[in-house]
Amino acid sequence: MKSVSVLCLFLIWAYSFCSFAQAKDQPALLRFSTVHYPPFVVCNKDNIAVDGLDVRILSAATKKLNIELIIHCTPWRRSLHEVAIGNLDGVFPLYITDERKSWANFIMTPLHYESYVLASHTNKLPNINSLGDLFNKRLGLHAGFYVNDKFEQAEKEKRFSLKEFNSLELGLKALQRDRIDYYISNITTLGHVATQMGIEQNLKIEPKRFTMPKPTYLALSLKSVNAMNLASKLAEALEELRVSGELLRINDKYLDDELNISDRYCPQHVEAVTIDW
Repeated sequence: MKSVSVLCLFLIWAYSFCSFAQAKDQPALLRFSTVHYPPFVVCNKDNIAVDGLDVRILSAATKKLNIELIIHCTPWRRSLHEVAIGNLDGVFPLYITDERKSWANFIMTPLHYESYVLASHTNKLPNINSLGDLFNKRLGLHAGFYVNDKFEQAEKEKRFSLKEFNSLELGLKALQRDRIDYYISNITTLGHVATQMGIEQNLKIEPKRFTMPKPTYLALSLKSVNAMNLASKLAEALEELRVSGELLRINDKYLDDELNISDRYCPQHVEAVTIDW
């Protein structure tokens, strides 16, 4: 009986050891949320992100850590909500705000920089030099996107009408059909999508930028145990990509070599002048 007990204990130990070793070899899994936002995020018909600059950067970082990455594409507000309550591990690309700090741990290596511009469908509209010049105008913006506090306050005060769109394509179509006067867009995304739609030459871009280049980040859910356990390693991996120059190489290969996006649409080349806020 004693030998049987010892054998049972040995088998239990052996099974536990093998299970632990197998689990150790299995990649960890992170589930992120984002929105179709080319050229930074490209989603397929199944609402899974399959390409884009930010997707390539995060894929390179997680590969270094043997982390399996699944990126769901959902409407933007839902993306933020699902991460805030811990149903998903992280969301990107995101600006840092005090409200978001209450539910997110930001990984402080920027994924890319954004600069907003105003695009219009005609040269007849006067140049915009201040926020006040937009009062009583019809504006378009990607659903859930944040510009700054003064813009949001003016919108709450109904200084202008704001229509939100789930994609830049829909916003630019509304601009073409004279349903809005201006569309506010990240300059790189605008250049990419307008070129794809064949309307680049029909757009007027305001000479004064709406915002100067601003970094965007990956935000991890504070309520996700899995994300918090991997946060420091993920931060180290992204920073290593930046320091080694690999992040810049990914950027240049995709935006310059593959997509041929003109320097006109790169935030680094934005003139150092914005509208008067």
